[in-house]
Amino acid sequence: MKAPAPIGSATRPGTGRGVQNRRQADRVRACLAVLALALVAGAGWAQETEEPSELDRVLAMHYEARGGLEKLRSIQAARATGTMSVQGMAAPFTISLRRPNQVRVEGDFGGMALIQAFDGEQAWGQAPGQPRPVAFEGEVAAAQAADATLSSPWFEYTELGYEVEFAGREEIESGEAWKLVVTAPGGVAHQVFIGTEDGLEKKRISKADFGFGLEDSETRFEDYRDVDGLMLAHRQILVSSLGEMPLTLESYEINPEIDPDIFFMPGQMADAALDLAGVLERHRAARGSSAAEVETVSAAGTVVLLGFEVPMTVAFARPSSFRIDIDMQGLPMVLAYDGETAWNVSPMQGVIEPSPLPEEMVGAVGILSDFLWGGLASSGEASLAGIEKVERDETYRLDILTAEGEARALYLGGEDFLERRVVFEGAFLQAAGEIDVTIADYMDAGGLKVPGTIRIAVEGAVAVELRIQEAEAGAEIDPASFTMPAPPDPDTPGPAL
Repeated sequence: MKAPAPIGSATRPGTGRGVQNRRQADRVRACLAVLALALVAGAGWAQETEEPSELDRVLAMHYEARGGLEKLRSIQAARATGTMSVQGMAAPFTISLRRPNQVRVEGDFGGMALIQAFDGEQAWGQAPGQPRPVAFEGEVAAAQAADATLSSPWFEYTELGYEVEFAGREEIESGEAWKLVVTAPGGVAHQVFIGTEDGLEKKRISKADFGFGLEDSETRFEDYRDVDGLMLAHRQILVSSLGEMPLTLESYEINPEIDPDIFFMPGQMADAALDLAGVLERHRAARGSSAAEVETVSAAGTVVLLGFEVPMTVAFARPSSFRIDIDMQGLPMVLAYDGETAWNVSPMQGVIEPSPLPEEMVGAVGILSDFLWGGLASSGEASLAGIEKVERDETYRLDILTAEGEARALYLGGEDFLERRVVFEGAFLQAAGEIDVTIADYMDAGGLKVPGTIRIAVEGAVAVELRIQEAEAGAEIDPASFTMPAPPDPDTPGPAL
C-alpha cells in the first residue's frame, strides 16, 4: 500500500500548454540560479568545488517543482482521504503521515479493516478478516519502512543513510523521465522516474507484499494539484499481480493534528462481553495456582529517583511486608512497610534515623505489595466500570471500595488480566493528591508474576520508578528487616538496633 506521492505537478486546471511550458522554464531557470549563487558564494570555495552533477540538477529542479525545500521542510504531518478500487470493489481509505517517517494507511473493505503502518521502527498491519494486527518482519518490514520514508511529502533524497544513483533517461508511459535508483539504509531499492519537462515524479517501481510475499509493484502518479503551496498527486495507479488498483485522493491536509499513537501497533485487546465474574476468574488464573505458594520474593534492579538512576534491592513477604534499599551515590536510603507501619531513611531529605511515614502515605507504599501478590482485585467491593486504555493496551477498569473506605480505580490487562494501573487519592514522598501507579514488564519467578517496572506519579508528576531486572521466589528474608528499628537510647552509646 503506497502513501500519497509527495511530489510534483503536471498542468493545473484552466492553464494552457504555453502557460505550462513558461512555468516549467521559469522553474528550471530558478533552480539554475540557485545553483549559480551557491557556486559563486566565495571565490576560493567556487574554485575548489566541482560543477553540479546531472543528479544535482535533477534534484534541484525536482525540489523546486514540488514547492521548494523551505516548504517541504516546514511539513510536520499530512493526511489524505480518498477511494481505492480493488478488483471492482471501491473502498474508502485514509493515509496519515508524521515526521520523521511514520505512516498509517487504513481502508474499509465492506466493514473489514485493512491497515498497514510503520511507527518509525516497527512495521505492522492487519488484513481484512484478521482478528488483530501482526508485526511484520524481515524483508517485508524493510520494504514497508523504506516506502514509508520515500512516500512522505517532506522526503529529500539526501536523507541520512539513503543512496541515490542517477541512471539516465528513459521513456515511460507519460513521456521522457529521468531515472533514479534510491536505496534505503536497509538495502531496499526503489526506481523513481521524474519527468524531464516538469520535474515531478511520474512512476515508482518497488517491492510490496499483497499477501503472496514480496513482489515488484509499480505506482504511477497523476493529476497533480496545488495544496497549500505543494504539488501533490491526487491519483495513483498501483499495478501488481492483482491487476491495476487506482487510488483517487479527495482531500489532502498539511500539518493537521494527528494522534501519535495511531502509528503504533495496538497492544492487548479486551473482550467487552466479559462480566465482572469472568474478569476476576481470568485474573486469578493469570496469577497461577503456584503463585499462592510463594511466601517471599527478593529482587534487584535500579530506581529512578530525584533525577538519578541508582542500584536498589527489594524484599517482599506475605501478606504485605516489603523493603526497598537504595544506594544513592553512597548514601543509604530505605523505604519499608511491615504491614502496619511505613517508615523510611532518606539522608538527602534530612531523614537520618529510621522515621515513620505519615498515616496518609501508608496506602501508597502498601500498594506495592498488593501489586505483587495480586491483592488489589480482592481488597474490597468491586464493580466493572468498562474498558479503558493504559498506554496502548486495552484494560478492564474495576472500581474498588476498600474495607477502609478508600476508593481505587484498578486496571487489569485486556489479555493477560494482570494489574496494569491503580489510581487513588493519597500522599507519597512529601507530595499529596492523585496517586497514579502503573506497572508493566511482568516476569515469572517461581510461578509468581513479578512486575519489571513500577512507576508512581503524584498529580501527574513521576515521583519514582522501580526497574526490576531479576527476581527470586522463596528467598530467605529476615522478617525483622521490615520493622522499623527502635530509636537510639540517649543513655546508651552506640548505634540504634
